[in-house]
Amino acid sequence: MKKTHDVNTEEIVNEQAPDNFSYCFKTDCASADKCLRALAARNLNPEKVNLRIINPLVVNAAGEASCPYFRNIERVHVAYGFKRALAKIELGKVKSVRTAIKALVCQRNYYYLQRGDKPIYPQMQKKIENILHLHGLPLPVEFDRYEWHYKWNEES
Repeated sequence: MKKTHDVNTEEIVNEQAPDNFSYCFKTDCASADKCLRALAARNLNPEKVNLRIINPLVVNAAGEASCPYFRNIERVHVAYGFKRALAKIELGKVKSVRTAIKALVCQRNYYYLQRGDKPIYPQMQKKIENILHLHGLPLPVEFDRYEWHYKWNEES
């Protein structure tokens, strides 16, 4: 069963945590209630058999500024798909748009992103939005759908 985030609870979508994400089990940490690593550790589910953890003996219990492993609980607005935006581009400019976006990602990933099979994080949204705008699409560019995700790493 998939857990979802509700601002009134501490539930978290552990399935979204990348395999290389490190959990923190330092229960006496002063910042445990503000740390994504601690939140994820408190809300594990049995589907996640193997995990990476930060050794509690090296975590500074003073938390936040004192702990190099602290990860603020932050969510980002992730987009999926840009078929509708691409459909608004003049026919003669579509090939140029595809070429420009493929220069950012490989050809296979271009199609995954276009269809909405893979998430488009804010940094990539801006790049795609700029390309579409340069080819005549007015701002703001609307992607096909959006979801809120935890910011598991700096690329998110």
